[in-house]
Amino acid sequence: MAKAAERVERVMVVARKDWRDSVNGRFLLFQFSDKEGPLKGVLWQPTEEIDRDIQINDVVRIKGEMKHYQGAFELHVGSIVKLGEKEYDAAQFVPVASEETGDLLREIMAAVSTIESGHLRELLDRIFADEEFKARFLKAPAARVWHHSYIGGLAHHVRDMAAIAMRAAEVYPEIDRDLLLCGVIVHDLGKVQELEVTNRIDYSDSGRLIGHIVLGVEFLDARMREIEGFPAELSLKLKHMVLSHHGSLEHGSPIVPMTIEAILLHYIDNLDAQTRGTLQVLDKETARPGKWTDYVKLLDRFVYRGDAARAEEQTKGT
Repeated sequence: MAKAAERVERVMVVARKDWRDSVNGRFLLFQFSDKEGPLKGVLWQPTEEIDRDIQINDVVRIKGEMKHYQGAFELHVGSIVKLGEKEYDAAQFVPVASEETGDLLREIMAAVSTIESGHLRELLDRIFADEEFKARFLKAPAARVWHHSYIGGLAHHVRDMAAIAMRAAEVYPEIDRDLLLCGVIVHDLGKVQELEVTNRIDYSDSGRLIGHIVLGVEFLDARMREIEGFPAELSLKLKHMVLSHHGSLEHGSPIVPMTIEAILLHYIDNLDAQTRGTLQVLDKETARPGKWTDYVKLLDRFVYRGDAARAEEQTKGT
């Protein structure tokens, strides 16, 4: 857990670098990242050499002191040195799912096996029979910085959403269970193309220019066209679910959900994303001491850790 005035030495990736102005002069504002998550860094009076030599995606060794500013910790950088490729292992910077991706895939395919619609079963079987795609799917994160932002995160997200969808279908037997479950499994497949994993998670060119929703619909449409006699109505409903799963225009969907299965998909997606994102915040060792986390920008709030956090701190101190 970070503490004010703590001296820090870490090897991290430069995720962002910006010049900023203040009453005390110009400074470089960094965002570093590693398996523990992002870290804001401030470098006062940077040299021209540092500005020239340190670029985004570089791996650097940083030394400095932690400061508490506006409700969160930041590192006041004392020194920053770029490392050569032989001086680090790229795998050390990107977190990995806590569960084996092979196990996650087996659970996803077990859910697929419960789908009774022959066309939807064939669609999903074809998708996951593609070994190259399957390998990319199992490596893909589900997001860059928020929920499931780790290798295997997309499979983890899909597995948990499938479990929720199957329970929802028990509560609401009137819905089309097969369509809901298939929509859950395919809704984020565009993220396989949208996100790239190197020494950090970032957007691909097509991810920035097109985005995972459109990429996902293009991918899905091509696979459905390969299946002779795939019903036009079923294709329309499934593509609508992918296009609308963010729930609103301001959140990136080009259309709002207009079928009961699309509405359920949106809420299941948001439930799993916000729950897992919050759990990741609570699990990190970057929270401030005491009962509350640091301010969580993506939730626009602090999160209460409660007495469990205090008991954990007391246990560590014994």
